[in-house]
Amino acid sequence: MNAEDMSAVEACIQNYFEALYTGDTDLLMGSVFHPNAHLYAANMGGGFVDWPMAEFRKVIESRPSPKASGAERRERIVSMDEAGPDTVMVKVEVLVGTRDFVDYLSVLKLDGEWRIISKTCVMIKDHAEAAA
Repeated sequence: MNAEDMSAVEACIQNYFEALYTGDTDLLMGSVFHPNAHLYAANMGGGFVDWPMAEFRKVIESRPSPKASGAERRERIVSMDEAGPDTVMVKVEVLVGTRDFVDYLSVLKLDGEWRIISKTCVMIKDHAEAAA
């Protein structure tokens, strides 16, 4: 992967972090996620999750953003695995509100733009529950 593409993937992930923290669904849905993207989780909220972006948007818009709640901001790219010239698998760790997540993001270059096409996540720890 050339430096320009690597930079574009990193920018996509930084926009992902920014949108999660600020609750900016226009950024998240407009330039981070592909319109056909899905979110998957094995056990979130009591069961298997397979959400299209419209459902993920509703979830984000239904709660105060971590920024509005005064939550700490913590995120990092753990690894980036280039599968081909237009496909990258990105592992990130991100704190959303009081919950630590590990996300696996499948990122594709489509029509010249890098977008997340799939998010598979697991909540590692809820600091609110741990404090209770």
